[in-house]
Parts: sequence; C-alpha cells; structure tokens
Amino acid sequence: MKIVCSQRELQAALIAASKALPAKAQTPILNGIYIATVDNMVEIHATDFSTGIVAKIPAEIESPGAIVLNGKSLTEIVGKLSGNIVTISTEEEEGMATFKSDATTFSIFTMEGDAEDFPKVTAQEYHNSFFIKNEILKRLITRSTFACADEKDGRPVFQGCSITVEDDKITFVATNTHRLVVVKDKIEYGIVGENKMIVPASALNDVLGILNASSEDNGVKVDFSDKNIAFTINNIFMNCRLIDGTFPPHEKVIPASCETFAILDISEFASAINRVEIISKQSENNTVKLKFDSEGLELSATSYETGRVVEHLTAEVEGPDIEIAFNLRYIREFLRISASHAEVKIGMNDSLSPADFRIPIDDSFIYIVTPVRTQ
Repeated sequence: MKIVCSQRELQAALIAASKALPAKAQTPILNGIYIATVDNMVEIHATDFSTGIVAKIPAEIESPGAIVLNGKSLTEIVGKLSGNIVTISTEEEEGMATFKSDATTFSIFTMEGDAEDFPKVTAQEYHNSFFIKNEILKRLITRSTFACADEKDGRPVFQGCSITVEDDKITFVATNTHRLVVVKDKIEYGIVGENKMIVPASALNDVLGILNASSEDNGVKVDFSDKNIAFTINNIFMNCRLIDGTFPPHEKVIPASCETFAILDISEFASAINRVEIISKQSENNTVKLKFDSEGLELSATSYETGRVVEHLTAEVEGPDIEIAFNLRYIREFLRISASHAEVKIGMNDSLSPADFRIPIDDSFIYIVTPVRTQ
C-alpha cells in the first residue's frame, strides 16, 4: 500500500476514529486503527464492538492495501508531523508502515494478524432516520449527558439519554436518580409516530466531540433501529449499540406547581457557588445550604475539619421563606451549561421536595434536583 494525503485531514480523521478505541480492549486487535484504500478514498476504522467510527479522507492512491496500526501511537505520531503532506507506505519493509512528511520519517510496526481480520465498521439495518442541525444536536447533548449516571453505576439505563422523536420534535431525558434533565428541540423533517431509544452518554459525548471539531455545519443524518443508532457527520460515520431496557417515566418527577420562586443573576450565582465550594467539597455530600427570604439568598457550607463560609446574594423571592440543601456539584454543573443566559428561576415547595431550575426565557430546558437531607 502507498498513499499520499493531507496531514491535517489525516489527523482530524484519526482523532475522530480514536474516540471508539476501547479503554480496555477485549482482544488486542481492538487497540488498533484500520486504514484501507477504497476507490480514491482512505477509510479509517476503530471500534470497541459497542461503538464504531469510520472516517473517510481523499488521497492519492499509488497502490491499494490495508493495514492495522496501534491507534494511540498512530494518532500521536500523525499529530506531530510538521509537513502538510503525508506519504504512507508498506512497500519498503514487511510488517512495517512508513510515514514520511518533510524531513521526518516514522516506521511503525503493523499489528499482528491479517488486516482482513479487523472487525470493520459497517452500517446496520435501520428502519427510520431524521436530519438535525449541528448546533441543535450539540445543545441537546451538552444539556443532557452531564446528568447521566456514572459508568460505574450498575443501572445501564441511567448511563444513557432517553431520546424520543415524534413528528418534528425531539426530546432528551437524562437522570442519575438524584437529578433530572429534560431538553426539547426540533428536527429538520418529521417522523410518523413516536420513537424512543436509550443512547449511551459516552457515545453522545463522542458525537459532541466530532461536532465541535467540525468546521462545516452541514447537519447530521441520524439513522436508527431497535438495536442501533448511527450518526453521519460530513465524512464521519458512527454506529452505536442502543441500551436495552425501559427508561422510567419522568413526568411525575417534575413539580406540578411551586410555592416559592427565586430569580437570580446566573453570573453572580456561579461566582458565589465557586467560592462556597472551597468549604463544601470537604463536607459530607459536598453540601451547600440555600436560604431564601425577603432579603434575598444566603448560601452557606460547613466543614467540621476546615470551617464555614456564608455568601449573600440579591434575589427576587416570591412565596414562603425556605431553607434547602443540595449537592453543590449539581448546582455548579447546571450553572456552567447555562452561563450564556442572564438569569435562573428556581421553584421550590419544601426542604425535601425536588426543586425546579429553569431559564426564564427558555422553556425547552428543565432541570430537577433532589435536595440533600441535613440535620
């Protein structure tokens, strides 16, 4: 095999494909990235069996072929080449791949085994599809996956986002059972009937990384079936296995009404939270107490090893006074993804009932947080 291609395009393709490299490979071959010539293109594959990514780039094909190279080493090497053009060759020495760019030459051992044995990423049978704008999908992912359960959690359905597509509407729901996110938007063309699926948060974050790296906004084609979902973003195709199971109904978690409402400046609130966290992160459950009354908001945190902090903020408060406590990280993460907005509106009923966080000018985003019990 001998090909000539752009270093920039090859690097971008490797970065995208490497998102599917497994943290712990089931077999050694999965640590590799598969590179093959197809017509006048080069295909780059990586997979962990659950998620697979294929990136295609144009190239001058002097002689066709296919190789498998260690994915991490390959991505690092290509990223540090100084030239604009890369020549990849396997002709000079069997079992080696040579990368030449300007005055630099790397010779890399190919991985053991036949490249034909690599589990190449292929499209599955999909029964439906829709098209969504880049910015809309980025917003949906950014506002949802942060609330999913950690991968160490034993409940797979909470390690993903429940996605519902119906007509021209799309809804993402995520929870770790202590907090809940509901995000809504629109797709480009509708789907008849209601379609639900649970997509791993890790895969959605990979999609987000690909979108953030893309310089083109041509939209995303999404294909799905009962078992798989695929995203096509320009020259990149990503297939992912859906999570089996039933996502619990989330509507009952959202308060039907609230007795106390508070409106705060997001920037001021976030700054105060950052300061309070110096103490709260050393306390049990990273707890911050919020006391709302006619004078505004008092935030406080206590660590029996370090000390105590108290912050006062201006807030518009309507309804009975209330004192409520939360895991501070849950508040901080909401404020981080809402930083582009001016205000947050918090609805509460009592110190033990879930609180409702919303952006006053954006009814497409709902964030529900369960309070922490305090003595």
